[in-house]
Amino acid sequence: MFYAFIFSFICFALSCVGAACVFFVKNVNEKLEAFLYSFAGGVMVASGIFSLIIPAIDYCKDLSLKDFIILPICFLLAFVTQSLINFKERTTGINISSLTLGIALHNVPEGMCVGFAFASAAYFGTHAAFMSAIMIAIGIGIQNIPEGSATAFPICSIGKTKRKAFLTSMLVGFVEVPAAIIAYLIGLKFVFLLPYMLAFAAGIMINVAVCDLMPEAISKNKKHANLFFFLGFLLMMTLDLALG
Repeated sequence: MFYAFIFSFICFALSCVGAACVFFVKNVNEKLEAFLYSFAGGVMVASGIFSLIIPAIDYCKDLSLKDFIILPICFLLAFVTQSLINFKERTTGINISSLTLGIALHNVPEGMCVGFAFASAAYFGTHAAFMSAIMIAIGIGIQNIPEGSATAFPICSIGKTKRKAFLTSMLVGFVEVPAAIIAYLIGLKFVFLLPYMLAFAAGIMINVAVCDLMPEAISKNKKHANLFFFLGFLLMMTLDLALG
């Protein structure tokens, strides 16, 4: 649980770094945002495939569980869940309560991804699983930087103080920490559910990358977004194969 807490807290801290930009700049550099979004998107897609889906299939075999039906259902359920969260974010007006609710809902499954990954690493005890969990946390942490800014700046735009915007962004970012710890405890308590939880986490991560991060990155820097995505994917894939 220690590592799940530490790395989910790092993700939260990086969200605070993004929110702190509200004190120093009027607007976030779009090229930097595009790089962070697309690079994190590549890392998260690769993590979803190599660190979550493939291990989930292997764990099903080790635990003599059916994988050809349940894993796709869990993956699809994650897609539906994240899509509903995104719909909620798009249909709420720009005010503090709706904005914080939307981002908080968005952060819960991201924290769960970290928790499930470290539960997998703790149960199976392999160096590769532990390093994969770290890389998943890094991918989520990277995308939390612009996400923290994306929470703080709109709050300022509706007339609230920079301090209020930062504290609000920090509060919704902290949601990832308890979500990670709860997911970690569930993963270890109900080991037979762990492969399905990993598939669910993979669906969340890939949905966030494809439906949230990449469209945002392309809108800010269409010329280089795909390259940054490829570099993030390549880095994560290489690390997973080397460590595996």
